[in-house]
Amino acid sequence: MSEIKFGWDYWDYTRQPDIRKIIKKDFNGFSPDGVYPNDSDTLPLFDSNFQPTNAWHNIYNILQHHYDGYTELENKDTTEYIKNNETFIYVIATNGGPTLWCGGDSERNTLFHNIKEHTKEYIRKGKVLVTIDLSFEGFPINGEDKLSILDMGKHPNLAEVVHRRAEEEKFPIENIVFLSANYKDVDYYKNWCKRNKIETPMNWILLDWCQRAISSDYKHLTDRFEDHFNYKKDNLDKMKHYLCLCRRLKNSRLFHHLGLNYFNLLDKGSVSCILPRREISHLFPELNIDKSKMEMDHAGTKTFSDCANLEDYEFNKTLKDNEILDDIADDFYFRFKHLEVLGRTKYLYKVRDKYNIRDFLKKLPLTVDRKTHDTLDSFHHWDSKLYKDTMFSYIYETWSLSNNMVFFSEKIYKAILNFHPFLGMINSDTLKFMERNGYKSFSPFIDESYDDEGDPDIRSELLLKEMQRLCEMPINKMLDWYGDQSDILIHNYDVFMNNTHLEKSTKQFLKIWENING
Repeated sequence: MSEIKFGWDYWDYTRQPDIRKIIKKDFNGFSPDGVYPNDSDTLPLFDSNFQPTNAWHNIYNILQHHYDGYTELENKDTTEYIKNNETFIYVIATNGGPTLWCGGDSERNTLFHNIKEHTKEYIRKGKVLVTIDLSFEGFPINGEDKLSILDMGKHPNLAEVVHRRAEEEKFPIENIVFLSANYKDVDYYKNWCKRNKIETPMNWILLDWCQRAISSDYKHLTDRFEDHFNYKKDNLDKMKHYLCLCRRLKNSRLFHHLGLNYFNLLDKGSVSCILPRREISHLFPELNIDKSKMEMDHAGTKTFSDCANLEDYEFNKTLKDNEILDDIADDFYFRFKHLEVLGRTKYLYKVRDKYNIRDFLKKLPLTVDRKTHDTLDSFHHWDSKLYKDTMFSYIYETWSLSNNMVFFSEKIYKAILNFHPFLGMINSDTLKFMERNGYKSFSPFIDESYDDEGDPDIRSELLLKEMQRLCEMPINKMLDWYGDQSDILIHNYDVFMNNTHLEKSTKQFLKIWENING
């Protein structure tokens, strides 16, 4: 049995009984922002005796899951390994956008700052594999272009940050691994190194943590394609054309909801949407939203949670007759007017018209299952029946505007697991990277020209035109359309369940570890 050693700066310290009080006092509750301290309040992650403050050490979870039985994961305080002159892995888990751990206003959140000095000295000797784990999200290396900023806020070039901080700390760059879920990052980093004449690069690895998270959660699924097809055939009279889940309301998602409304497509689908009151709190202070529930967003600013709650749901029910409806519609109208990147084309211009906005708001709340917020498409809660009752998915990916990233979240993987064709507001080139990973796209059944379009406005136009075409199809013809894609849907399901990508990524990581470990 091979052994993989993880070193933690506070392994002994955090095993004290009063750890919860210490963490709460030092890190403002159990969710510190930015770079988490490398300590055992996060490991062992499944030890019921300790409350983890962070579960973002994804590489540890993945290795534990996929190599259980023939790989032993060892955890010790770094001082133990240093005393015995042993190599080990030091994981730096990140949470939130890069602005939270690339410096900013807090020195504590500067990359490498939280590492204890004796550990830093040992890292400088080349005995440690320093692993920066950003595999939970797909932030681009270069986030300074207009579309990326609109998507997730501005952040500095990640390659420059790591190289600069490694040089400042005198860390050997070849002993640093950066784990990212952005499928474009690996090629971008290679080209960045070439442009900047970097002779010794760090190890940049694509690690799609969402695939691991979804596969572990939903292996209980037993239905096959035939079950989905037969259900649709037997319940054709109540079948909807599409499923569109929107728990978090973002500008791009709202715009597409407005598009579905303008082209009279809402009734064709099972659609969710609730307007969080925090979106209009600047207009109506009298709503008395609890400001203690504010949190750090990806850009590093305080904001309200962008998930609707039960109070929001009840408020939405009053919008139809609420005297403030016009004020809300005006606010969103000016928001899209100044956004510039959506609603500029002749075809889409009226989508952002205040009359269409007002008409859509009157239809809220839109729900697809229970009349509460907690099951409206969250990561770990969903109902396969939503997919059985519809023919395809219209997806709003986490990020959709930036052309510097491709990121597969649970939204795509849920569709794959439920034998659902899909299209939607996703980053350009997403389908191309799907095919690189062994999946098949849905052409010619779906016009996928939108995947080639870098302009989000033109991409939106192509998508909404295709939605009109698909929704004009009689439901019995759509059943035939769905059945004709059986080979694609079964193939994609099998590719996902085989976890070939994760195996490739973990082998890359373990090879680097073996080289350092000798």
